[in-house]
Amino acid sequence: MSQFELDNLRLTDFMDMVMLQEIQDSFAAIANVKAVITDAAGAVLTSPTPTSDFLRRQQALEAAEETAGPQKEGAEYIAPILLNNQRLGAIRMTSKGAAGTLDEASLVALAQKAGLELKQVKLLAGQLARRRNNKPAAIQFLFLLANAIARLCYKEFQLRQRINELTAVYDVTMALAESRDLSKVLARACEVVCDLMRVRSSSIRLIVPDSDELVISAVHNLSSEYLSKGPIQRSKALVDQVAMSSKGYEYVPNMLADDRILFKEEARREGIVSMLSVGMRYKGREVGVLRVYTSEVRTFTQLQIDLLKAVAAQAAAAIENSRLLAESIEAENRERQLCLARDVQQRMIPAKPPIAPGVQFAAVYVPCYELGGDFYDFIEFPDNNIGLVVADVSGKGVPASLIMASVRASLRAHVDFIYYLYEVLGRINLMLCRDTKPGEFVTLLYGVLDTRNRRLTYCNAGHPPGLLLRDGALIELGGDNLVLGVDPAERYKQSVLDLRSKDMLLLYTDGLTDAMNFQFQPYSRDRLVKAFMQSQSAKTAEDVTQYILWDMRRFVGLTKRTDDVTMIVVKVL
Repeated sequence: MSQFELDNLRLTDFMDMVMLQEIQDSFAAIANVKAVITDAAGAVLTSPTPTSDFLRRQQALEAAEETAGPQKEGAEYIAPILLNNQRLGAIRMTSKGAAGTLDEASLVALAQKAGLELKQVKLLAGQLARRRNNKPAAIQFLFLLANAIARLCYKEFQLRQRINELTAVYDVTMALAESRDLSKVLARACEVVCDLMRVRSSSIRLIVPDSDELVISAVHNLSSEYLSKGPIQRSKALVDQVAMSSKGYEYVPNMLADDRILFKEEARREGIVSMLSVGMRYKGREVGVLRVYTSEVRTFTQLQIDLLKAVAAQAAAAIENSRLLAESIEAENRERQLCLARDVQQRMIPAKPPIAPGVQFAAVYVPCYELGGDFYDFIEFPDNNIGLVVADVSGKGVPASLIMASVRASLRAHVDFIYYLYEVLGRINLMLCRDTKPGEFVTLLYGVLDTRNRRLTYCNAGHPPGLLLRDGALIELGGDNLVLGVDPAERYKQSVLDLRSKDMLLLYTDGLTDAMNFQFQPYSRDRLVKAFMQSQSAKTAEDVTQYILWDMRRFVGLTKRTDDVTMIVVKVL
């Protein structure tokens, strides 16, 4: 308990006004004084005059014979200590006569136990012995003490009951949190609820996503015949609808007489009468219902309802955690598969560029995701002919990577037509038109470089034009061909370009020019051209690719990339 809560405690937090008034009236009558009870600030809580009920009881005791009444047995007055009509014990009182006959040792012990002065105790005892009119007050005080002891016992009983309930909820919570076998845990929760609430049976029904059915997921002490009575549709389960509403629960005193119950005859055969259903929710989302059943008409206290709601909340959290765990395991499996697929895709990318006399090659491939839709390739032909490929598949992730692999395989299968590049692209186009969906297409630039004669034959299918840097001027390797995978009737055309010493050729994908910075500005073709021209003094083709990549990253900063970046640089010596 916090200090703030301790500082705000009140007397009435521990004892009700009726009991306080009874204590005051009994004390005033037995001591023959006037008394009131106040709070910590001095405000009067009780009435200074006795209640009418107290005065009526006292007058009845004064008018009665000493031997009359059920409270008297012989010379003793007996006040039973009762709890729920069960006799726990009794307080017995016997009149001892005059003050001089009182037991000194008993008075000393009483004074020490009560923390009072012995003189005050003797004075009070003498007054009790001398004054006959105090006997009715003493009898009332006797029964007041018995009732107070009974109330204390009941509070202790309630406290122990709450501790047992909280312990049970804690046990259920720990079991739900630790176990991965959700079905066993939910079954255990149903069993614990039955023991805790002393009910006949219980069940848990869960909502099936994209379905109207409440499916049984755990049960305790319900027959298979009752469970197979038929499906429970959420739209028709009016009791459970209330339970899953903001109210949080619904009580049915008699299932056989409630029109909302769908299977009355089955309930009668099962021998269940009353039902309490509480909703299972997790962060406002409906999960299902937890029900308990009894064999006779039974009412439930608010504490019992709150207890069942607490168990239902823990069960709902466990179900959600189990779902999240399953999703996590599934995500890990997917991640593992993606890693394997990435490794396969990486093996499709050349490990290093080819070596040919008089020419340097370099390449860069930076995928945006685990799997990319860009690819480049170097294909070595006889007589120092090198095939150059740069391609970009529409879309991202797994679908794009699969199309990329298909295009690469198809390209490799048809490159025997070394110089008939339009024929190669035509066959790839037919394959894509046949095997892909609308909106799935590929841009591709394919060329074959005759390194001996420094001649490049190329065919551009809707790809960003390659850039040829010659004597400080740029030449574009464009074309008016359509992208691959759109029109099966497309006829592709190829071009031929003779290269010179110190020429540099750059092939790239649009992920390079479309890279955005924090101001949503693209790197753009103009910046790419500028960086390419600034790199013409680089010694190697590799230096050119790294300079352009560095310049793009400097411009973009820490902005997350959304597309793959691919480049091929050819430097003629």
